[in-house]
Amino acid sequence: MMTISKTSLDNTTFATSAYGEEWAGPDGDRLTIALQLLKSEPASTVQIDSFIESLEYTPSTPVSSIIESTTDWKVDSNGQYHLVASPSSFIVALGKDDTISQWPTLPLRKAIEEGKKVAIEEAWRNEISGVSQGAYVSQSQHVLAMPSRLGLHAQEDDSGIVWPPRQLNAEGERIPPVSNKLDNSASILTWTRLSAAGAPSEFSLRAPLLGGVSTVLVEFISGPKGVFMLTDDEDGQPSIGQEVSFEVRRLYGQDEFIHYGLKALLI
Repeated sequence: MMTISKTSLDNTTFATSAYGEEWAGPDGDRLTIALQLLKSEPASTVQIDSFIESLEYTPSTPVSSIIESTTDWKVDSNGQYHLVASPSSFIVALGKDDTISQWPTLPLRKAIEEGKKVAIEEAWRNEISGVSQGAYVSQSQHVLAMPSRLGLHAQEDDSGIVWPPRQLNAEGERIPPVSNKLDNSASILTWTRLSAAGAPSEFSLRAPLLGGVSTVLVEFISGPKGVFMLTDDEDGQPSIGQEVSFEVRRLYGQDEFIHYGLKALLI
């Protein structure tokens, strides 16, 4: 399982992906690095205005909502900490000041294939500018579903834990509002790998570069099941019963926005 690389300097914590400061990975960016950094640090309040300006593409849902749905941090214009991104590399900083006098060099733990990196970045640009969507989901639907899907927020019903949330159960009875949160781990029930040619159209540009797209059907300890795409699985293959954790990554581009979602990481 890949994780971020971190280091501290002058009371500021810096993080980057396993690919180092030159790349955030096939489905990563400054936001996905920032979310992992925030989850790894004691929660507090954070200012993000300058960080938002550093993002290469616009998220389909507000960055503040993504942060508060997937971490214990609260976004506040007068927050105790500042989230800042390097303007020239994929390093994200969390500290008491929004001015970084010195950006460190963080270790590279995963080799970068330069040709593949360039091709994937180009695929993202083309995808965001306009690719046929196999199952079009409007931005408003993403906004409504984002907190529960990214934050694993669930409901409790007489039949058990319900996720993703819905209005009615199988008997047509109204289900109470969200009141629970699933664990950030689950076990694989089954899995499949779509070939590059068989991937949905929204992944058609990137799937050939990644050698296909893997998905897993998982079961949470509390009972709900769900299907997730795998990430960081270049050097591993899923197996039945294997445990996975979840991180927010890019899903696909649509209408000049980036849609983010949870992806499964093999443990």
